[in-house]
Amino acid sequence: MDKLIASKLGWLWLIIGLLVINLAASVFHSRIDLTKEKRYTLSSATGTLLNGLTEPVEIDVFLKGEFPAGFRKLANSTQEFLQLLKDRNGSNIHYRFISPQENVPGTNTSYGDSLVNMGAVPINLTVQLEAGQSSNIIFPVALMRYKGKQTLVNLYPGASGRISQEEINSAEALMEYQFAKTLDNLNRNKKHIIGYAVGNGEPVDTRAWDINEVLRKDYDLRLFNLQTFPVIPDSMGILMIVKPVTQFSEQEKLKIDQFLMRGGKLLCFIDNLIAEQDSLSFKPETIAYDRNLNLTDM
Repeated sequence: MDKLIASKLGWLWLIIGLLVINLAASVFHSRIDLTKEKRYTLSSATGTLLNGLTEPVEIDVFLKGEFPAGFRKLANSTQEFLQLLKDRNGSNIHYRFISPQENVPGTNTSYGDSLVNMGAVPINLTVQLEAGQSSNIIFPVALMRYKGKQTLVNLYPGASGRISQEEINSAEALMEYQFAKTLDNLNRNKKHIIGYAVGNGEPVDTRAWDINEVLRKDYDLRLFNLQTFPVIPDSMGILMIVKPVTQFSEQEKLKIDQFLMRGGKLLCFIDNLIAEQDSLSFKPETIAYDRNLNLTDM
């Protein structure tokens, strides 16, 4: 009789324990990341960004429909990543998957047409179905809305209908960066300022214009003359030095050093040798000379 009572009590405690574990799991979502690339682990910077949200973030992902295996994998990876964000800040992260062929509620305009008007570049895929082939327009993008602003998140680096496994892997690896960068841009009241150093022969022609075209969506690029300005301002978070050709003075180097000591960041694209491509166009070999930029002690 005692054994029967003990057995019943054991089963009762087991059931209670399972109920407690199930309740705790429903409240505290967590997962153990055993992947080599730490796919299910957010960086500390992304975590800080999520913790600082003051309003809901709405994310529409336009990867819903009949896709080849590569884009199905990308859609699943996107869903897993967004769920990871929601587990971190469930009250402020809201996402859904939408077919671009659906109409925007209350209009006769499809989501696909709206995305094109916003600058999204669709991919024309030929999908093999049981009844034959079908052409499908895919928008591998997401639309993120926060604080009354919205912008697109590019989820796939490719531009053609030929799906590359390398590009899919690259898209998955860059997913956290793409979403975090977009959210950070929406959260900022103004763009970060990047200084483009001039005064030492840096290019200011169409090559510099190309740099501005690439950066202007997310950053405010400004020319900064190291020779005439007494200090590099703290409002300029990053200073770029692109292919200088004349020597830096000790005073210029001191300005750069003080800027770095105050927490500024420096991006250098230096060509130490004089060996231009146009020289090689005249003869197959040339002698390379050191530019002597006076930067080796920095």
